[in-house]
Amino acid sequence: MKRTILFATEYWGSHAPGGAEWTNAAWAGALARRGHRVVVVTPNYGGASREDHDGVVIVRPSFPLALFRHAAGEQREAPWLLHRNLPFRAWFSRHIRRMARAEGADLIHAQNKGAVVAGWRAARALGVPFAVTIRDVGLLCPLGAPLSEDWTAFDCSTRDYFDRCVPFFLDNYATDAGALRRARQWLSLRAAWLDQGVRRRALADADLVLGVSRGILSIFPPRLVNAARARVIYSPRPVVSGALEDPASVRRRFGVGAGPLVLYAGKRSLGKGTDVLVRAMDTIRASVPGVTFVLAGKGEIAPPARGDVHVLGSMPQPTLFALYRAADVVVVPSIWPEPLSRVLIEAMDFGRAVVATRVGGSPELVENDVTGLLIAPRDPDALARAVVALLRDPARRARLGAAAASFTARELDEEKLVTELLDAYESVLAQRAEPQPRPA
Repeated sequence: MKRTILFATEYWGSHAPGGAEWTNAAWAGALARRGHRVVVVTPNYGGASREDHDGVVIVRPSFPLALFRHAAGEQREAPWLLHRNLPFRAWFSRHIRRMARAEGADLIHAQNKGAVVAGWRAARALGVPFAVTIRDVGLLCPLGAPLSEDWTAFDCSTRDYFDRCVPFFLDNYATDAGALRRARQWLSLRAAWLDQGVRRRALADADLVLGVSRGILSIFPPRLVNAARARVIYSPRPVVSGALEDPASVRRRFGVGAGPLVLYAGKRSLGKGTDVLVRAMDTIRASVPGVTFVLAGKGEIAPPARGDVHVLGSMPQPTLFALYRAADVVVVPSIWPEPLSRVLIEAMDFGRAVVATRVGGSPELVENDVTGLLIAPRDPDALARAVVALLRDPARRARLGAAAASFTARELDEEKLVTELLDAYESVLAQRAEPQPRPA
């Protein structure tokens, strides 16, 4: 049976700030290629109010209270509280409900945490099933990641948040702020905690919870994610269209020499382990003369200015794909519970040798010395040893890269994963269609 699925998300397309949003677009396209209709409802940050791309309808209502506007094609996140307030939730829910009714949506699927409450309320108002995808710990912690220590499970209390997480955040992310700005940030963090309670209620009431890995689902307590309503469905491998740029050409374009190239892609932050890579660089340099480091993406951590370190901003997918092909080793040194790194998926799919940490869902992609190398998080010496070992051994790099590409082709195949997603949808649609017992 062909279905109409409504995706609710606070970001889409050219305004997407990260890999999760590109994954959302991949899912929409995959469902459409199977003959299903996908309607995306997302705020308008500066684009067409409605588009139709090969079976995917994108509707962008204007948010009258939003002061946030993107420049054309710019990738950045909205201000802290824009998606964490009652007016936004009410506005977004109204538009989701309106479009779901007009398009005859069978199910509403919140693809990002900022759309969870609005999607939940719209689904309950219309009596259709509600699904949530868990891509990170943002539905547990307003800060997005519990970085103050290592976590295998996480259920933040009010005391934990204000006594541990907030001070850690202010000490590490607001170091150059004055007293007045820090006070405003503290108030924003308090408001975010109040909003978090509503998000948690919506998550606990979802008909279907989809985790992008077993690792990320395991962190959520049963009171928020009922195991009977939860499934793990990996993100699909990238769909590559058009000719790919020659690796030598992309090296010349960015001024990177012909020597060994280590690539870090993604946000430059504590959670992503950027500082761990920076601390490993000197050891790698000393062991592999002529090595070059490329960091693609934005963030608050700026590596030291050196001729062998190229810091690039956010870039379109084709350019990033070209960088993967130019790299000898791709590193993902995350310390937070990485759900299912889009960088790992893409690098492995292009047959690159990868080094990742044993956190979150990364070990579900990287089998040590089979599809890549796994190391402990927060260990620059271990990262340096792994990178150096691969740079010195082209045959090993080729073996790991080939196994990685084989893994993604087999386990992250679009047809396989879309079938799993449709099966999950049908399970909750069938439950909703069953007659409900009358009270005695």
